[in-house]
Amino acid sequence: MSINAFAATTTTDKNIISDVAITNFQSLLKQQGYLYLEEIPDGFDYLEFAQKFGALIPHKYNGEHVFSIKVEQKLGERYPAFTTGDVEPHTEGYEYEHIPLHYQCLWCVNPPKCGGGHTLLADGYSFVDSLSREEREYITQNKFDFVTPSGSIVKHPLYDVESCEQPIVRFSCNINRECDRFLDNILNRFLQFFDDEKIAIKWSKNAFLIWDNFRILHSRTSYEDSDRELKRVYLSQLTTI
Repeated sequence: MSINAFAATTTTDKNIISDVAITNFQSLLKQQGYLYLEEIPDGFDYLEFAQKFGALIPHKYNGEHVFSIKVEQKLGERYPAFTTGDVEPHTEGYEYEHIPLHYQCLWCVNPPKCGGGHTLLADGYSFVDSLSREEREYITQNKFDFVTPSGSIVKHPLYDVESCEQPIVRFSCNINRECDRFLDNILNRFLQFFDDEKIAIKWSKNAFLIWDNFRILHSRTSYEDSDRELKRVYLSQLTTI
């Protein structure tokens, strides 16, 4: 099993879910906003493992806790994640009226054989920290029009410091900015920041990824192998941190 591609070791199920391992994983997740594990044994209980980091949230598509991310023609008509195309940088649940999910987990059932389909991550907090005081106040104190996949509009600040104890970064390439040159400039720089700072997750079989959706933007590269399949779980806030 490798942790965040920085170190590698082979282990067993019991070692992965030991109290010491979970504490270390939670610490890494809090520190850098994501955790990536590889070489997990076959038969591993991902759902049990995910619940070490938070409480399960049902998916809006079918009300189930585990959802398959694979090519689905019907869902793909509205959501790019269910096609083989690329997915633009965003935070999950930006279209919700309420607080979005706190953590998103993915694990790999069938990696693409074509070499594409990478999940890309970048730290939204780092970008916010790079802004001037005036810019931070602007994206905190104002609410902007987020255009949802269905074409409706929800209003949120880009940097929400009031809804939770932890700040929430919301981002979508579909924020209405036509009449706001100041916002347009910030969003263009945010996209450039993502492109410059992104981390690429190149999926291998059984690999597991979790990230802080209040903090991390994600996207995906295109791919050709329609047999690629990930499983996805949404979580509320951590239970032990």
